[in-house]
Amino acid sequence: MYPKYFGLHEPSFAITPDPQYLFLSEQHREALAHLLYGASENGGFVLLTGEVGTGKTTICRAFLEQLPAGVEVALVLNPTLTAVELLAAICDEFKLHANPDPTEPLSTKFYIDQLNRFLLDCHAHGRRPLVLIDEAQNLHPQVLEQVRLLTNLETAKHKLLQIFLVGQPELRTLLAAPELRQLNQRITARFHLRPLKPRETVAYIRHRLAVAGVERPLLTRQALRLVHRHAGGVPRIINLICDRALLGAAVSRQSQVTATIVTRAAYEVRGQVLPKQVPPLQRWRPFIIGMVLFIATLALGVWLGKTTPLTTATLLPDLPNVPPALITTLPTAAPVIQPPASPVTPRLSQLPPGGTVRDLSPTELATVTTADLSAALTTLLHRWEVANLHVPPPQTCAQVEALDLGLGCETAQHGRFSELRRFDQPAVLSLKLSNGTNVYAVLVGLDEEYAVLAHSGVLQRLPLAALDERWSGDYLCLWRLPPPGVKVIGRAATPAAVRWLRAQLATWPPSGLTVATVPPAAAVQYDDTLIAAVRRFQTAHGLDADGIAGPRTLMLLMNTVP
Repeated sequence: MYPKYFGLHEPSFAITPDPQYLFLSEQHREALAHLLYGASENGGFVLLTGEVGTGKTTICRAFLEQLPAGVEVALVLNPTLTAVELLAAICDEFKLHANPDPTEPLSTKFYIDQLNRFLLDCHAHGRRPLVLIDEAQNLHPQVLEQVRLLTNLETAKHKLLQIFLVGQPELRTLLAAPELRQLNQRITARFHLRPLKPRETVAYIRHRLAVAGVERPLLTRQALRLVHRHAGGVPRIINLICDRALLGAAVSRQSQVTATIVTRAAYEVRGQVLPKQVPPLQRWRPFIIGMVLFIATLALGVWLGKTTPLTTATLLPDLPNVPPALITTLPTAAPVIQPPASPVTPRLSQLPPGGTVRDLSPTELATVTTADLSAALTTLLHRWEVANLHVPPPQTCAQVEALDLGLGCETAQHGRFSELRRFDQPAVLSLKLSNGTNVYAVLVGLDEEYAVLAHSGVLQRLPLAALDERWSGDYLCLWRLPPPGVKVIGRAATPAAVRWLRAQLATWPPSGLTVATVPPAAAVQYDDTLIAAVRRFQTAHGLDADGIAGPRTLMLLMNTVP
């Protein structure tokens, strides 16, 4: 709709990596140069990492279109394979012959022999084979070790195979593991893609509009600044917001995309509801009512003071005369945990307004950690606006859940930042400092480049790579329980919990569920139809499809369906 309205040849912000819209910022050019340099070298590994949507696939496509002469590429796009399956995929990409003997099993040795003969033939004819593995953060460590062994195929002077690993920042963490140190030492070139800077975001948007046939400014200056702020400089999110904003401007018959339209588009892209604007008088109403009550109370006190002295006898005339020695002071009640008046759900992707974030150097990481898990849990509970904690504070997940705050507590090992981004909940991370000390840090914010930690009421920001080096992968996070107040919904769940789960999944179109046509008796049954819908949701979100709505399924369901 909007291309015709604005005079564009086609939608200019599709998320497919169209080479026609290739935009190379300074760092993208540098990343491409690293790949081209690596292709001209003899053997070894080249590593390209970057957050989701920063342009890794675009760089790879540009690289494949500019391959030096004599380079032959095997492209592996789905690395969730076993070692044998990965070797078979590489042989298929190089168009090697199939097994001539159907009775002989297709073993690792068979594929290695095929590759070795092929590599020697390429070397003899001056060709350079190259394997490019995308999404390499999904490779199992044992498979990565097999990939390393491929570089052992060599002559007396030359490595016969060049391997490019492309993936998310978690790939760097994976390669830093002690068992993969041999592979890590063979990486000859590394580059990490970062989000675009504000000026680069503006240039990127104008470039895509110009390619689509419009060079006049379709977004106001303030709108461009807001696009960068909401997208964080990530090209894919920029595309989504701009596409939605242009559609919104066309529907409202605007000649330009304004800041208001961008804000609305950003909320829609994130699946959030735009906060309602409260009229000025309504915003001041609680203050006015409070002031009126305060003045009325003062006036009543003055009037009573002038008419009758405020004594115990006047206030409590029926109180018997009790000797002063028998009058004791009532004990002060123990602190009571006070949950917030209205439930709040903090997000890693969105820091609370008004907080000042200070920059922290990697060498100062120890200053924002604590060796006391209970202190870290207390800080985490403060993010949920839980105040006046009992003494001693909770030290385990069971103790947190026993406080009956409507919060669940989930722990995990060998986690990744991509996992934390999916759940989008603040977490307590287990770290190991350079001196070997085990400590805890409270993660409250996370973007493509930085992590924000909370300590002693202060927010501190440091590079994600610095935190990644010290994180063991273990974490603990809190999450808002669904209205039934349960952590697991399965066949043994209450009718209310099953009804809630069915209603939630029905608002997620791929589930295939409908509420209106389900009889009341069937709506509370955890039947095969509901199990199939849960499995579809779990598969779509990268979870184990067991058909039971456990904590992780419920967390993602509540994030997906507000």
